[in-house]
Amino acid sequence: MMLALNFLAILSLSAAAPSTNAVDTLVGAKVSAGNLPPALPPAPPVAPPPPPADKSSAWGYVEVLIASVFFGSNFVPVKRYETYDGMYYQWVMCSAIWMTGLLIQLLVYAVPSIVGDVDVHGAHGDLQPDEMIATGRPDEYSVKFVPVACLGGALWATGNTLSVPVINMIGLSLGLLIWGSANMLMGWASGMFGLVTNGHGDLEHLKSPPLNYAGVALTVIALGMYTQIKPAEQTRAVNYDVGGMNDVLLSNHAATTKQQSVKRMLGIFGAVAAGILFGNTFSPPSWVKANHHGPTNDLDYIFSHFTGIFATSTLWFIVYCVIMRGSPMINNRLTLPAMLSGVMWAIAQTMWFLANTAMSQSVAFPMICSGPGIVSALWGVFAFGEISGARNYVVLCLAILTALTGCIMIGLSKGS
Repeated sequence: MMLALNFLAILSLSAAAPSTNAVDTLVGAKVSAGNLPPALPPAPPVAPPPPPADKSSAWGYVEVLIASVFFGSNFVPVKRYETYDGMYYQWVMCSAIWMTGLLIQLLVYAVPSIVGDVDVHGAHGDLQPDEMIATGRPDEYSVKFVPVACLGGALWATGNTLSVPVINMIGLSLGLLIWGSANMLMGWASGMFGLVTNGHGDLEHLKSPPLNYAGVALTVIALGMYTQIKPAEQTRAVNYDVGGMNDVLLSNHAATTKQQSVKRMLGIFGAVAAGILFGNTFSPPSWVKANHHGPTNDLDYIFSHFTGIFATSTLWFIVYCVIMRGSPMINNRLTLPAMLSGVMWAIAQTMWFLANTAMSQSVAFPMICSGPGIVSALWGVFAFGEISGARNYVVLCLAILTALTGCIMIGLSKGS
């Protein structure tokens, strides 16, 4: 009897509870009747943030300006000091260049974000092989050194040493014109036509190649015009008897007309060779980057490049000391000014590395080759009084105007 009553109670509860279908029906009715709150309007689409402005070109012009100022001023510290044959000066200068490169290397090591290095974990690191090549730093304890980049420094140091006998053979004006033009054209052509980057040059990326050609031509013309400026007080040409070095390298003793012609030809050949060496100083690092054999940031090549400069300069200074029979011509008072000169040169060269990437070598190279001439001429006019007279002022103004016009045309050829 009790079981029957319980069974009936369960049935009555089941009948009183609404079914699932009934609940769905009620909810559907409420929705259809509009009893739910109105839906919110869709949010307007969020516009993506504007891409960051490309500041590489703007920074490139700043780097060109800094390089021009320091290249045009790095001889000012030694202006009042006798450099004799220049060999001791160039060696002390290159020593300071290397020390500046060491400081840059330590800065890059201490703050790897400067060159965009990825984080490295552990003494052995967890980088993939391609990342190791790209950063040049396989673990957190490594510093970067690219041996191939030393070759670029060796080329520059050899050209710098070669300029000493060239000046004695054909004079500073003609020597500067020849090696300056060869330097500019070699570096410009290397970047424009990709001579060391597997043919991938800047030609296809320029907005107006003819404008670039015309600008380079004007900068070469301006370089020739600078050599026509005659100092107010001609410096006495001094040929030092350096214990046999002149006899071996310069032939400064009395010579016949034929011997003078031979010496002039050798001087011109040496000036061209020096210009070609100067113009290829960036070729080894460019080759490394183009073939993905090293870091992609230019600051990673500075120390290696400057090491090549110092090592080669030291080699040629040893050769010089041997020729001089252990009695090099040294001015002790020149040491500190020469070191300051080297620091200024190193800063300028570092800016040149960065400008080549920011603006392309075919744009930055001729601009930096022509800019220092303007700066050094201004030093000569306002600081040292070397340039005076109506003729010199006219030539100087025309040369600066021609150089500036060429630089503007080169900059415009790149486009925005």
